[in-house]
Parts: sequence; C-alpha cells; structure tokens
Amino acid sequence: GVGCSSKMATQMLVGEGAKLDVHGCETVDMASSFGKALLEFSFIVMAAVTVLLGINASKSKAVGKVLFPATFVTGVASISYFSMASGGGWVIAPDCRQLFIARYMDWVITTPLILICLGTVAGVNKWDIMALCLSDVLMIATGAFGSLTVGNVKWVWWFFGMCWFMHIIFALGKSWAEAAKAKGGEAGSVYGRVAGLTVIVWFCYPIIWVFAEGFGNFSVTFEVLIYCILDLISKAVFGLILMSGAGSGGYEAI
Repeated sequence: GVGCSSKMATQMLVGEGAKLDVHGCETVDMASSFGKALLEFSFIVMAAVTVLLGINASKSKAVGKVLFPATFVTGVASISYFSMASGGGWVIAPDCRQLFIARYMDWVITTPLILICLGTVAGVNKWDIMALCLSDVLMIATGAFGSLTVGNVKWVWWFFGMCWFMHIIFALGKSWAEAAKAKGGEAGSVYGRVAGLTVIVWFCYPIIWVFAEGFGNFSVTFEVLIYCILDLISKAVFGLILMSGAGSGGYEAI
C-alpha cells in the first residue's frame, strides 16, 4: 500500500547509513481529511489557472515569453497537488511526520520558472537569470535534505538554504528591480507588483519550515493549509497578475 511504499522510499532517500527504522514510529502525524480536501481544492485551482494562462499565452510571441513559463508553473503545481491529493507523493520522515516530498519536486521546477518569468519581464540578462535559478535549485535541495534529517544537521541544511535564499531576495529587490525600473513602461510596473508579491510570500516559506519540518510544532494538516495558501498566491495569483500585464500590452517591448 501507500504506507509501505512510502517507508521504502524514505529508506532509499536517507540511505542505509542513517540506520532509520521507520517501523519504530509508534504513530505518524498524517494530514487529516480536511488536509486532503485542501490538496484537492488547490489542484482544481492550479489546473483552472493553467488552462487560463495557456489560452492567453498564445496571444503573441512577446506575451508567450512571459506567460508560457507561468503556465508551466501552475501546470507542474497541479500535477504535484493531484499526486498529494490522491494519496501519493509522500514519505515518512525520520521525525515520524508525513513529508510530502512531491512538494519539493514541485518547487525545484516551479520556483526557477517563476524567476524566469520575473527576469523576462524585467529584461535581465539570460545568464543572470540562469545563475539565480541555480541558487534557487540549491535552496530547494537543501530544504529537502533538511526535512529528511534529524538533529543539528537539519539546521545546517536550513542555514545553507537561507544563504541561497538571501541571494535570490537581494537580486530580486536590487539588481533586477533596477533593471525593471530602467526599462520602465507597463512591464516595469508589472515587475514591481509580481516581484513584491514573490518576495513577501517566499519569506514565509522558511518560517513555516522552521515550525513544521524543523521543530515539528505545526501539525501536518496545518502545514498543508499554510503551504496551500502560499502556493496559490505565489503561483496562481502570480500568474494572473502577469496575465493582467499582457492584457494591457505591457510585454510587446520584450
């Protein structure tokens, strides 16, 4: 069943050297039926926004440069949420919590795509975009490693992730913002809105991680609730704001 396969997957992910005995967990903190309903709702919203963005992305080549990556953001997220809502995409973490590993698989794809959208709107050099995407991948990877470990090592991984995170936030708020301001016009205005949204929402993720995967203060169901809200804002709302910029012709200069 799902539980058995999840235990096997956990053992494969952490390695034999960790001597993890998932059978030693007398109880495992699992998402409730409410948590599952939240995952289902998020899947529906992500899928609907994906269709909407995909339709609008075909309006012009300039619009497509921005909206096609945004379409894949919500598209990948919808697949991830379908996986979690249908009972898959999770493992038993060493701290006896249900860990939705599908979430990290989602983030390692979608967050670089979000940066590609932002960089394209701001008119940033493609190599700068690639460099920030690499930092992003390392940030997500270290977060995942931290979720799969216990003890002080968990916080070493978190610290590494925060180093990459601050690099991203600094770039979005300074060099990329300056590029967007120099570009001016509607595209610059759109960048200000979506970059501001991204920075604010992304700051919430490591805080939630501390109290969920970190200290385990939050139940898995509450963790699901908060992450669903953050994902819907950072992906679905993000895409809709980008779409509004396309409607006003703000991307024709791209």
